Amino acid sequence: MGIVEEKDILISYSNSPVWAAIVSAGKNCLPFYTRSVQVNDMINARQAAIFSLFLIITGCFPLDPDRVSSPSYKDGRYRNLAPDEELVGKSFFSVLKWKLFGPHDPPTVKGLSNELPLVLERSAGDLIAAEGRIRAVWLGHSTIWISVTQKGKTINILTDPIFESPTPILVDRWVPLPIPKESLPAVDFAIVSHAHRDHLDRDSLRFLRSKNPNLKILLPSGMKAFSEDEKLGLAQVQEIGQVTHHDFVKIVFLPAYHWSRMGVNDTNQYFWGSYAIEAAGKLIYFAGDTGYSVHFKEIAKLLGKPIDLAFLPIGAYKPRWFMKHAHIGPDEALAASIDLDAKSFAPIHWGTFPLGDDLPQEPVLDLKGKLNFPEIPDIKGLNPLYTGISWGNKNGVRVVPWTIGSGIDLE
Repeated sequence: MGIVEEKDILISYSNSPVWAAIVSAGKNCLPFYTRSVQVNDMINARQAAIFSLFLIITGCFPLDPDRVSSPSYKDGRYRNLAPDEELVGKSFFSVLKWKLFGPHDPPTVKGLSNELPLVLERSAGDLIAAEGRIRAVWLGHSTIWISVTQKGKTINILTDPIFESPTPILVDRWVPLPIPKESLPAVDFAIVSHAHRDHLDRDSLRFLRSKNPNLKILLPSGMKAFSEDEKLGLAQVQEIGQVTHHDFVKIVFLPAYHWSRMGVNDTNQYFWGSYAIEAAGKLIYFAGDTGYSVHFKEIAKLLGKPIDLAFLPIGAYKPRWFMKHAHIGPDEALAASIDLDAKSFAPIHWGTFPLGDDLPQEPVLDLKGKLNFPEIPDIKGLNPLYTGISWGNKNGVRVVPWTIGSGIDLE
């Protein structure tokens, strides 16, 4: 095995279409190329072609030199509160192993089908909170519209905005948005939990910016250079515990148990987290993407009071041997709601994208089966906006049964 430096690859491929394709993947990949690659004398054309295709699909992104100063950055990467070696040890080849060879978990619910969840169509007026209230409307996956109105002024917040497919070549969007993106009212804050393409969608953020030049984007630590390079506009990067005040709304950046990657060069070089939103006398929690860990109890201690409504992910949870460290499932979402001291929780991160082995409605039906009141009606047929119906849980946490386009009013 020999060591081939960038200059050798340049000499061999400088006049080839393969090298041109690699270079076209973006200027941010150039530092990545300067690292030596260990190959058998010289990479062959097939290896280079595979490498270039991978780079074209994924690309490279700028790394913020200030990230190393973050209290959450240690030994070359961002870290979770709890030990996370198993979480961050996944590779591209482990994904291939899962997809090609399994093993795949058995169904959790009898009689499951590929039927898609109901999508309730919405208009712009359906999204706006009444005076003195908070209205939350689920737009699919982890995208939640949160509107707060006080003294005649409305502030609109959108979590992890994604309006189409994160990777059109590889991942389809199962269901449409409940409202065309062009019909959305102006958004004041877009809050992003972490750098994965199904949560940090650059096109969606730029679209929101085009509708409101004053949009403020909240990003995790380490993403300043990324934001500038992607021309996202006014953005703020945050450390754990950082507070953003705007009129009558308070937003706090909190921990999650996860990881990050946008391209081939940036694994765990951008931080991740969750958010608390306090307004109109209510406390809301948005978990982003997360595995189960001690951070839920730590968040409860930090907030110091019960959460009125928690948005917790339940999907992309199968197979458990592959997903359990990165994604909580229905069981763990229930446990997390208790750890958080949440009065109620609404399940998100299901029914929108095929990211795991679970079928479109499997996560929410699995969740329902783990509760104590089977007579509660199914998702279909519910009032289009929240009417006080909830699924029961023996620990006192109400689970809100909603589907894409459903809304919840807090007053």
